[in-house]
This record gives sequence, C-alpha cells and structure tokens, in this order.
Amino acid sequence: MDVDARLWRSFAAVADELHYGRAAERLHITQPALSRQIRDLERILGVRLFDRTSRRVVLSPAGQAVLGHARRALTESDRAVRLARLAAEGDWGELAISALPAVTLALLPAIIRSYRDAHPAIEVRISESFDDEQLAALTVGRIDAGFLRAAAAPPGIQLETLLTEPVLAGLPADHRLARRARIDLSELADEPFVFFPRHRSVLAYDEFIASCRGAGFSPAVVQEASGISALGLVAAGLGVTIVAASYQAVSLEGVRFVPVVGHELTLQLAWAADNANTALPGFLETARQIAVKA
Repeated sequence: MDVDARLWRSFAAVADELHYGRAAERLHITQPALSRQIRDLERILGVRLFDRTSRRVVLSPAGQAVLGHARRALTESDRAVRLARLAAEGDWGELAISALPAVTLALLPAIIRSYRDAHPAIEVRISESFDDEQLAALTVGRIDAGFLRAAAAPPGIQLETLLTEPVLAGLPADHRLARRARIDLSELADEPFVFFPRHRSVLAYDEFIASCRGAGFSPAVVQEASGISALGLVAAGLGVTIVAASYQAVSLEGVRFVPVVGHELTLQLAWAADNANTALPGFLETARQIAVKA
C-alpha cells in the first residue's frame, strides 16, 4: 500500500531517537502532531510500531521489521525530489552528441570533461558521424547536438560557428614536402589523394574540390577513407590527404602534417531549435566557452 513519505519520516525519526520529544524537535513539529502521525501510520499498517511506557519508547517487533523498508522508501522519495529539481534546472537527464572524428580527438574531450564536472548527473552519449548524417539525426531528434564542418542548415536546425582551424596536408613521412614549414595547395597538384566519400558530407567534399580547382588542378582521389583510416593509408604511401589541425593530436608513425597556406576549416555547432531537453543549453554554453580557449 502507498504511505505518505511524511509518515515514514516521522516513524524513522522516532525509531532513531526513541523519544517523541526529541524526534518532534528534529522534525520541527509539535509532539502532539508527531503522535498523531505515528497513530495514522499504525492505523494504515494495522500494527503497533512502538511499545510505549511512561519511561521509554521501544520498537515493537512489527516496527523493527518495517524500519528497513521505511528507510528505503525515504531514500527513494528524496531521490525523486532531487532528480525532479535537477531536471527542472537542466542538471539531470541525458544528452546525445555526435561529432566528426577530428573533433573527438581534441576539442570534444575538453568540452565533455568540463560539462560533466558541472553537471555530473547528466549522462552524455557520444557518437562519431559526418556532416550530413548529423543533420539527418538532428532533424528526427536522434541526437541533441552535433559538431560538423560544412553544412547548409535545413529548416529548424540552428548552426553556430565555434572556431576556425588551419588546414594541414597529411603526407607520408618520406614525402618530398614533408619537411617543409608550410606548402601551397597547388604543390599537391600531381599527388594521389586519400579523401572521405562525398556522400558523408556533400558540401565539405565539394568545397575541397573547389579549393583544389582554385589552386589550378582537379584532385585525383584514388582511395576513399576518413579520419584515422585515411591517415593510415597515407602512412602506407598510398597518397596524401587534407585534414583539420585537430589531427595533430594523432601521433601516427609514417605521417607528417604540414600547414597549407591560406586555407582554414570552420567547425560548427548544430542543434534543433525546438529541442526541449533542459540539459542542452548548458552543454551549448560549455562548448562555446571551451572553443574560445582552444
């Protein structure tokens, strides 16, 4: 049967103190009010909870049996109240975040660490995906926020620029340009490229092609791969690639990173405008704060 948590609290206080006066003080109520609550609980349960004499109060066998349940009920009640308040304040629940592979290497760990320090009761789930996949997931509500490079926002999706990063050429360690301090994109005109498939992010892929054409050549993409996999193929000598500066966090034998003059990549934060998750605003603000320091 359901029992008001107030009655369980009064019972537990008397069980702890074995004295009605001290228990009433602890609960900030009068002793007659406390006595009424204990009688109400005994009536609901149909048992006597305390054996009372003029000199002392002791738990009855029924009181001893039910005390553990009373404490568990109070713990659950207190937890429910705490979680309700946390949820109302955006400090409880879960967030689903998706990010490009490069973002999970450097920026995202710092954001998640800072956010969880401030909101430890919120469970954060992370996945990797590319721009177009993130936009589709945001549109149907599978994720709460995304970190992507190049996108035209569909209706209802908010995009905010977090930061810009230098563009790096990922080169085999023995490549003729690998020891240079910087290169022009045009110097890669005759190189085979390793690059991600166009369907992963149509706009980012097309921007890459347009940049190459602006440098006077059409890139020969001979291998399709992304992230660490692309760098692995570069290390094997199968081609060169273009990546964001975030990839410098990867120490991969056989690969050198060289800045490409005059080229940058933009990182955007994306979310659905009608997302009602109370945990989201705090996450967005944390992402902004960490990005400023990056």
